[in-house]
Amino acid sequence: MAINILTKSEKEASNLRDAIRILAWSQFKTENDTDLKGLDLYEIFKKDWESYKIHSMALPEIHKFVSDLGYTTEELMQIRSEYYANKKEYNNSNRTDEF
Repeated sequence: MAINILTKSEKEASNLRDAIRILAWSQFKTENDTDLKGLDLYEIFKKDWESYKIHSMALPEIHKFVSDLGYTTEELMQIRSEYYANKKEYNNSNRTDEF
């Protein structure tokens, strides 16, 4: 294991990729209404996502990609923040304490 510190632009690119992943996952679930749900469906999505072109893009290319989708980086960061806030709330409400 090594210590890896991302530059500010690498961190921004990573966060934008994650926000786009959230949008793509939401759309994938909508378009693929199957008997597969949750993690089983995500495993199928993950294979496509890992080979998606955004992973080879540098930050300026990601900014253009975001703009071409009709979003601003601020909108995507808001979507990302809301996604993780909702996920945290869901996890907290379904948590069982074991004592």
